Amino acid sequence: MSDLSVGVGQSSNKDSFEAGQGAASEALSKHRGTPAVLIVFAAMRFDHRQLLAGITSVAGDVPMVGGTTAGEISTSGFSTQSVVIMALSSDQLGFATGIALNMSQDEEACSAALVDDIRKKRPFTEALSLLVFPNGMGGDGVKVIEGLHSVLGTGFEIAGGYLGDDERFENTFQYYNGRVYRNAIAGLLVCKEKGFRTGIGVRSGFESIGNRFYCTESDGNIAKRFDEERALDLYKEFLGEDRSRRLPGICLEYPFGLIDEKVSIGGKEYFQLRCGLAVDHEKGTLTLAASIPEGSAITLTTASRGGIINGARLAAEQAKNSLQGAKPEAILMFSCVGRKLVLGRRVQEEVDAVKKILGEDVPLIGFYTYGEIGPIDKMERELAITKFHNETVVLWVLGSRQD
Repeated sequence: MSDLSVGVGQSSNKDSFEAGQGAASEALSKHRGTPAVLIVFAAMRFDHRQLLAGITSVAGDVPMVGGTTAGEISTSGFSTQSVVIMALSSDQLGFATGIALNMSQDEEACSAALVDDIRKKRPFTEALSLLVFPNGMGGDGVKVIEGLHSVLGTGFEIAGGYLGDDERFENTFQYYNGRVYRNAIAGLLVCKEKGFRTGIGVRSGFESIGNRFYCTESDGNIAKRFDEERALDLYKEFLGEDRSRRLPGICLEYPFGLIDEKVSIGGKEYFQLRCGLAVDHEKGTLTLAASIPEGSAITLTTASRGGIINGARLAAEQAKNSLQGAKPEAILMFSCVGRKLVLGRRVQEEVDAVKKILGEDVPLIGFYTYGEIGPIDKMERELAITKFHNETVVLWVLGSRQD
């Protein structure tokens, strides 16, 4: 029998200290004993030092990891201007938190430094997963993952989400052991002693609008030319005059699909989604959340509200299947801010779709992100390598084995 104890708390109190205190009190009241770790996600509107002080006034020096969001998710559903907390512990699991600074200066070096920091506290042997929460405005998201792969190998299970700032697209904050950081990567290593499995689901619901073109010039995450035309000019041509007036915000509704020629899902061509974050009308360039390598085949994509909700359902089914019979005990949900914007008033339905598949009462925490991290399919060897995603929902599920 699993000895995992999980408690989730949420607060929308206007006072930052009291919000942290209230959410932590609720989480600990639902948790048996002293937690091994706290996962904390919160809106930008808080005084973050006061928020964490409120949490530590209840939880003491329990290790903590998390950061700011573009919308919060908990067992009770979707919320904004709130803080959500998950408290976790188990004698059969090991946890270790870490932090690495100066992400925007060198994303790969920062990722490697995160691993080094965690290794000082716990070896990576018998690890289930590494959960990472990078600065969502800190540069090329792909380089973060490449840095992790360079020290852990491509077979290591990694999931997480790029932290947000309530759609300001300026800067985000990271939480680590009761302190507030900027331009960093926070991480949590989950290690198995026995009795647990993880499930991961990764799906979007976005579909190609039928076109295909190629990136003919790029510099990191700055797209300069598509099919030898200025990237922004070609994008505007696809969008049309009316939609182009809404740049760069419209990028979240019409992301680029980086076509993976080796992968198909359900007989359809698979693509990793890339959102534009900024445009330079003078230079004709697009700054993306992650790089599109030169020579890559690309398609423009979009999604209906129903398609996005169905994507969440498919991700939940995939996560459940990858548990291989283990019972869902805790869920972390990372969904792109672009999905939230498209869903509008129906955003709660995405959370409901996940809960319907994985369990209405299973403790759940998460946030709306500036990028998602996870493998396309952890059950297929060639698809189990962690990737960077946009406009996607990534579910990480901790399950107790029943055998």
